Amino acid sequence: MQRAKIVLAAACVFAAASARVSAQGFDGVMQFVSYDDHSNHPDTLTQITKGSKMRFEGMGEGGGAMIIDGNNRIMLIPERKAYMEVPMNLGAHEATAEASKRQGSAERTGKIENIAGIPCEVWHYKGSKEDGKPEEGDACLAKGAGMMINRLSGGMVGHYFTAGGQAFNDAMKNGAGIMKVTTNGKVAFVAVKVQATSVPDAMFAPPPGYTKMDMGRMGRPPH
Repeated sequence: MQRAKIVLAAACVFAAASARVSAQGFDGVMQFVSYDDHSNHPDTLTQITKGSKMRFEGMGEGGGAMIIDGNNRIMLIPERKAYMEVPMNLGAHEATAEASKRQGSAERTGKIENIAGIPCEVWHYKGSKEDGKPEEGDACLAKGAGMMINRLSGGMVGHYFTAGGQAFNDAMKNGAGIMKVTTNGKVAFVAVKVQATSVPDAMFAPPPGYTKMDMGRMGRPPH
């Protein structure tokens, strides 16, 4: 199922005035835009969080979503009114292999930016893209807020940050989220809207009427 695969691939890789970040982290809705080198139209990504629960929307068409609650990961497939439970370690070997190809470094600049009402710490990084071309830019990290990539993939994407060095890797593992990324002078990813709010528990479970689908049926047509 192509759309489900798109969302799954995303997992394996990323009211400002009322915004707040507690010691436990931000609860509410954060919206991001992501710019691709090969497209003039940015993707809009939405992350909804409540404590340890998280819902991620926006990759592919059809309104699909991924829900994470502790060690559980659920993929919603609206066009089939179905959902799948996906192992958190699915794709971990591939992610580790890809990460081993990346070389680079990241260090704190001492600068603080305010993105969508939330302060974040600027790190400057140098590395290479998948095709080997040099890459350089800034990543702005916020404690407990931003795109929580490490949680999004059950920690699997954390392998990608080892190329940034131990300090950067530790920051990601200790609850930092990404608020903004620039690559070779261009904005590649940025938070554009933040709304601190109470999120109903229903957002973190399959909707009523959805049936559980086996992983082996992802590519089969619906009955």
